[in-house]
Amino acid sequence: MKSKTLKLLLSILLISISSNICGQGHYNGGSFNTNDYFIPSATGWVFSLYYSFSEMDYYNNSRKKTDVIEINENPPFSVSLGQKVKTHSIIPMISYFGKNKILNAKWGVLVLPMLNNPNANIALDFYSEQSLIDSKKINLNSFGLGDFYLQPAWLTWEKNKFSTTFSYGVWIPLGKYEAHSTEHVGLGDWSHHIRVMGRYKPKSKISLTTGFTYEINSKQKETDFKEAPHLTLDYGASYNFTMGHEVGLYGFGTWQTGEDKGEKAFLDKDQIYGLGIYGSYWLRPGKIGVLSRFTNNFGARNRFGGPSFQVGINYLLF
Repeated sequence: MKSKTLKLLLSILLISISSNICGQGHYNGGSFNTNDYFIPSATGWVFSLYYSFSEMDYYNNSRKKTDVIEINENPPFSVSLGQKVKTHSIIPMISYFGKNKILNAKWGVLVLPMLNNPNANIALDFYSEQSLIDSKKINLNSFGLGDFYLQPAWLTWEKNKFSTTFSYGVWIPLGKYEAHSTEHVGLGDWSHHIRVMGRYKPKSKISLTTGFTYEINSKQKETDFKEAPHLTLDYGASYNFTMGHEVGLYGFGTWQTGEDKGEKAFLDKDQIYGLGIYGSYWLRPGKIGVLSRFTNNFGARNRFGGPSFQVGINYLLF
């Protein structure tokens, strides 16, 4: 197997992306595996298809699980959930790793459409817009085209055992969103992600990764609401086997860094943490691989938290 093929296999993307786990806004920690933030040495296309399932409960400002979300402080008003938020998502993904270099860095692009029913992000946004006059429950069985992720800027620099990567991505609000509707499948706003990550490889088969993602959101369609920015710390470690098979651990912490704005702004800031494990196996090295991952989202405050699980397949063309 050529060295370029090996490097690509070690870096292949496995994404759960934010719509499959709990949170507010579009991005959540643990969306990538340890090596997936970095551009591989080989060039070409990767086509992927994933299925994701999550089951979330809401946690209040005291980090206690509850079926009641406090909406207004004066006059006092709250909404009863009375159910878990379960999400099923189908995630096709296309990525391209380019030839030559830009600013002495390897480069790539990523596009990711979504087919899903309302996730925890959407459910929390829906309940926060309920009023004293008309309180409804979201239709968790609706299904359709969700918001679309585009990452047009993606650069990776390498020197000896160290790698650094920078990326900019944006969530485009293509998913159905109408104020006060019970059938949301999108969030109705643009979400910009700026990410810087670093990797250290003490051994050729071992990777240690850490870095930050900053998310900025636009005003939501048909409302005066603007979600506060969030900062996420991601970290992880992985081991790569001879044929490109990979196992790894990852973790994250997400913190709200500003204030929500608008009529349905939350009273208190939110945060959440997570730990996960993943594995990938190549049925045909350099061509077809399968993968799975499990994430436990915990320590939630004013957010949904709970487990999520993903399985998928990758097809390489280069």
